[in-house]
Amino acid sequence: MKIHRLLFHLYFLSGFLLSGPCIKAQQADSIKIMTWNIRLDVASDGGHQWKYRSKPLASFIMQQQPDVLGVQEAMHHQVKQIKCKTKGYKVIGVGRDDGAKGGEYNALYYNTNNLRLVRSGTFWLSETPDIAGSRGWDAACNRIATWAEFEQKKNGKHFFVMNTHFDHMGDTARINSAILIKDKLGELAGHLPAILMGDFNVNSKHRVYRILTYPENEVTMGDTRERDGCRKSGPEVSFVEFDPDYKPSSPIDFIFATWDFKVGSSTIYDFRGTGIYWSDHLPVIVEMALPGK
Repeated sequence: MKIHRLLFHLYFLSGFLLSGPCIKAQQADSIKIMTWNIRLDVASDGGHQWKYRSKPLASFIMQQQPDVLGVQEAMHHQVKQIKCKTKGYKVIGVGRDDGAKGGEYNALYYNTNNLRLVRSGTFWLSETPDIAGSRGWDAACNRIATWAEFEQKKNGKHFFVMNTHFDHMGDTARINSAILIKDKLGELAGHLPAILMGDFNVNSKHRVYRILTYPENEVTMGDTRERDGCRKSGPEVSFVEFDPDYKPSSPIDFIFATWDFKVGSSTIYDFRGTGIYWSDHLPVIVEMALPGK
């Protein structure tokens, strides 16, 4: 265990030294967005339980200093613990089972030094999206999307963010969730520059991906990692299990954005060399810039 701790500190320090200059070099109007399925807290995870992962996970968030972080699978106590360990951040979100503290959150954390919250909300991925705890179509679980409009304090520019987690079992639910989110983006974001992120439980070849990136949508979005000029780093996978021998095939965690954003870089950060798995998903981090006035 001491060897694992030593490996973690060496690996984390090297990551900090490599990524530190990138943080300082961000453009004046840039926005750093991170999406991360942090894995819920369950005893059956054994040595990968939350109590072993929470400290390095929060330390990495503070190292990266995203303007907005969207997490998936976070239980209420996990949401609170991350909030306590990330100085300068506030959090938005509710539990998917009751619209309060019950069940997993798709929480949004935002950096209060850089952003002001304008409005926010949550809806359910179901035929009755305004009814808390409603389950849609053939989904195995209740599913939600949490959203917010932010203002950049340094320049007064506004943008919209939505964070979601699609069902892992029901394909009809995933397809209909994509259609619902497409419509909700039009209703809630309107003409604002918009970002959609989360764990979609599909790869880029699935119909869900095509629905979300269809060029005739009212709010037209593209995969930030595939933008022209985007500097890509990290593996082309995001779900890695807690197993070093697991062989993932392609990302299922995405950050989409409207075309008025200029995307600078996309990183899928691979922490597996530390010997400690911070989650069974890798975080996806994108730096982009808002258009000028």
